[in-house]
Amino acid sequence: MMNEKKDYSHVYWIGGSPCSGKSTIAEMITKDYGYTYYQCDLFNEKHVNASNPSEFPTMFRLKDMTWNMLWSRPVEQQVHEELEFYREEFRMIVDDVSAMPDTSPIIVEGAALLPEKVAELVSSPHQAIWVVPVPDFQKEHYAKREWIHDILNQCDDPDTAFQNWMGRDIGFAAFVAQDAMDRGFKVICVDGSRSIQENYEEVKRHFNL
Repeated sequence: MMNEKKDYSHVYWIGGSPCSGKSTIAEMITKDYGYTYYQCDLFNEKHVNASNPSEFPTMFRLKDMTWNMLWSRPVEQQVHEELEFYREEFRMIVDDVSAMPDTSPIIVEGAALLPEKVAELVSSPHQAIWVVPVPDFQKEHYAKREWIHDILNQCDDPDTAFQNWMGRDIGFAAFVAQDAMDRGFKVICVDGSRSIQENYEEVKRHFNL
């Protein structure tokens, strides 16, 4: 279980939605400042495999679904279950981060970082930021990723699966962005009008780097 008394003042959180450039920004901070980078996506499979139906019911229920089953569900249900999935996984992420040495600052990055959960751990809004793509930017850049099509080809109706997938992520991004703003956190909306370097500079300013 997460340690409520642990000091997380050396941890910086970059949440958001896929195709926003948040992982690239985290990598740039790691390279330029020597921070330790915890990428949530790299630990997702480990967390899913460690889930059980009593403590992590949503994670456990979704882990054995095929891609076709996942993307065939109604979009509203997908958004709801993604949020529940990340609510359950967050305690695992915090346990991982708590076990890391605190000799240098840590950047934690991933869609799994919901504002409602991060808010419980930060002492200043300057420790966290959310980066989300606008819908058109998201759909354009998602479609360019080759691995996406490998997944869609496993679905009965790839076109519908892609639309549902995009609908889920658009709904998720909208929820997270609004919740972050409601809690006083900074949100960057990515629409392609600014370079990744410009967004990186904005994140650095927000983190007071």
